[in-house]
Amino acid sequence: MKALRGGFMNLCRVGIVSAGLVTLFGCLGGSTVKQSIEDYAERLSRVLETPLPETFNDKITTPLPRLADSATLKHTIEGVSINLREFYALQDCELGTVVAERNTSLGKSQLPSQRLAYESKLLNVLKSCEAALAKEDGANQSESKSAGENANSSSRALAATIASWREQKSRDYSKTWANLIQGSQELRLALNTPERLLSVENNKDALSSVNALFYLSSLNNVPFSSDEPTSLRGSKTGLENEKSVSNSSGDEGRRVTGNKNVSSESSANSKGSIDSSVLEQQLQIIRSARLPATLWHTQQTLTQNLSILTNMLTSELDAVSCPDGRASDKAKILRNVFYLFFIEEIQPVGSLVNQYHYKLAPLWKDWLAQPSLHEEFKRYIRLQTEDGFDEYSHAMKAHVNLWQGFLGRCNLSPVAPV
Repeated sequence: MKALRGGFMNLCRVGIVSAGLVTLFGCLGGSTVKQSIEDYAERLSRVLETPLPETFNDKITTPLPRLADSATLKHTIEGVSINLREFYALQDCELGTVVAERNTSLGKSQLPSQRLAYESKLLNVLKSCEAALAKEDGANQSESKSAGENANSSSRALAATIASWREQKSRDYSKTWANLIQGSQELRLALNTPERLLSVENNKDALSSVNALFYLSSLNNVPFSSDEPTSLRGSKTGLENEKSVSNSSGDEGRRVTGNKNVSSESSANSKGSIDSSVLEQQLQIIRSARLPATLWHTQQTLTQNLSILTNMLTSELDAVSCPDGRASDKAKILRNVFYLFFIEEIQPVGSLVNQYHYKLAPLWKDWLAQPSLHEEFKRYIRLQTEDGFDEYSHAMKAHVNLWQGFLGRCNLSPVAPV
């Protein structure tokens, strides 16, 4: 892009192009894809001496479809009731402390991320307490005293109770994860409220966000089903995905390669439950980048505007004369407009849309298969990742095919103006 602008400045200085072309193209391009689309359409309108469709200005950018409100998507999860006798019996076990934590005012008003971290911790503690009681039961079985037999019976009863709690919390864990994905402010902003369009030069935290999203997705793995911590398995998923994105050019790619946010050293605590601080860090990256919404908003913007321009150009380009395949001056100017704005500015953003779409495709496939996610939520994801991307691909292909036909008829190739 810098080389193109430098070349343009040289053309402007030495006067190789006519004053009319200098007025037509200018010496500086737009800095955003929105500006590039506007400039592209304006130049085409001037050269073809035809007004843009009335719908064009209304559809440069339009909001994404609304995501269902969090109350609609939220799972109601019933708590486990513990009587005082059971509670006091757990005081020698860490479970008593964890249960007490949940019953504080802060514990009762946990954010979705804090609740998931808590449930992960609770499940690990339940497992530890159950194992400790089983060990105590085994020790008591080796004793012959009646007191030992009573203790043995008590340990068995409490172990059975804890096992039932663990089974219930296990069933509910995916719902707690779904409440994070569907209801946390960070995810809702990232999925539905873009602050910008994709840019070739500046996509803050975009690649780091890919890793963060895969990390969150991995937390749906039941944390007590393996001796390996959930957060450690999550970091592996993120780091494996990091390898696939670190080949991208630019500073962002280099930053991702050095991202330590989801490293195994920092994401797993000594008990193997979710590290709340790491989880919050990843959520902040997701909130900062808002990559899915940015991607889908850019996809939608390109789809709408290229479709309008393709419809306009279909008849207009057919009317441009290229007798016996010889390009007229008008045809050459149109080729230059196509190169300078579409090839140099718009198409690279389209390549980014493709790039991030395919990087995130396994994530969306996994989410769409999750029974704990609401069907309305899945409908929104499917609308963007399947229907929206298909429409975008069709719009981009139709626009390129139209120009290929025109350039072929006039024996022109899309090269930089000289």
